[in-house]
Amino acid sequence: MSPKSTAVWLPRALFESVLVTVSILLALGLDEWRENREDEETIKQAMSNFLNEIAQNKARVDDAAPFNQGLHQVISQRYQNGDITSMSEYIEIIDSYSPVVLASTAWETALATGSLAKMDYGLVSALSLTYGLQSRYEQINRGAMSRLTSPQVLTPDTLDLAIYNSLQYLKDVTGMETELGVVYNEAELVVNSAWVKMTGELPGRED
Repeated sequence: MSPKSTAVWLPRALFESVLVTVSILLALGLDEWRENREDEETIKQAMSNFLNEIAQNKARVDDAAPFNQGLHQVISQRYQNGDITSMSEYIEIIDSYSPVVLASTAWETALATGSLAKMDYGLVSALSLTYGLQSRYEQINRGAMSRLTSPQVLTPDTLDLAIYNSLQYLKDVTGMETELGVVYNEAELVVNSAWVKMTGELPGRED
């Protein structure tokens, strides 16, 4: 190849090589930008789901807690006064209790979609604590009424034991409801803070 043809070909080859390199870098940068945007939208949707679900669960616990505390006091006072003298009286009182049903769809969805892996560690830690406590609360509630009112438990000779078990159960439930209220408030603060850090504005709340 003559020096003249090399002088013509080399600059063009270098220019085309630079164009290819720049095109590849731009494509990679565009893919990364698109992926970051998709991750951000996924995280925002997950946080919105958490805020709505936590607010709903907190409202359910707040509604139930005063009644459950009152029921514990009623059973305790009536038992101390000797006003519960038969199983039928005990069942009439305890039947008024209704376990709270809490949702965990936002947590399960975030786990299934991998959204949690894209979130800040502090946010995930707060959510894990919240839903962990909620899970323990649900475990305490699961099947509680059948245990407290089963025919094996409700016999004339076990009235005192049945009352004692119901008081212990309601003490545990109301204690966890108080703890849940605090944890829900903290979780909302953490999620709101993460939202503001990401978007620069407070999140909207669905009705």
